Amino acid sequence: MRLIAFKYGATEITERMAFQDGSEDVKLPVSLLFFLIEHKNKKILVDAGCDTMPGFKLIEFEKPARVLESYGIKCTDITDVIITHSHHDHIDAVYNYGNANIYLQKEEAKAAEKYLQNAGKITLFDESEKIPDNIEIRHIGGHTKGSSIVLIKCGKNTFVLCGDECYTKENLSKDKITGSSCSLDKSKRFIEEYSKEKYIPVLFHDPDIIKDIGFKILYED
Repeated sequence: MRLIAFKYGATEITERMAFQDGSEDVKLPVSLLFFLIEHKNKKILVDAGCDTMPGFKLIEFEKPARVLESYGIKCTDITDVIITHSHHDHIDAVYNYGNANIYLQKEEAKAAEKYLQNAGKITLFDESEKIPDNIEIRHIGGHTKGSSIVLIKCGKNTFVLCGDECYTKENLSKDKITGSSCSLDKSKRFIEEYSKEKYIPVLFHDPDIIKDIGFKILYED
């Protein structure tokens, strides 16, 4: 198994987006990331990224499909795409993967509809879905009603691809719910569980994962 992070851009968000008590005037640097899981005969994307970023100033940017190709993977090689939630920056570029199986929590289906017009097979799940047994999509519902995370068991480690359930390490280390939560209770439960030492959280907007546009192997066995 191999887990790879891809950075395709960088922008800023307000501190208020990151934290409930944050300021609208303070800006935080964030990266735009998506992930690839290579396991046996599967090549699974976790989120597809976006080709445009309305409302945000892009500091650096490359289309996600091109960054994926720099790793040596074509869009047609992707077997599955997991969408953590249907916000534009996580789903916009999914049209590149018309041959892939798309996985999405059922509460996100309506908002995702316009992005999935040319999609192939779509699997909607309720609380969880496994593809295969050591890769589990799990519904959280803190960020949006259907927002989900991906758990990847790698030996003794469990990586948690967090979607937008948290934006920064501080959300987890200091028990700070994001300012972009639709359910404070569910966001709080997410932080309580996935800040435990048995998990390795991976954040989709963490600027420390990769410095420049490109890719980085996070795990390989």
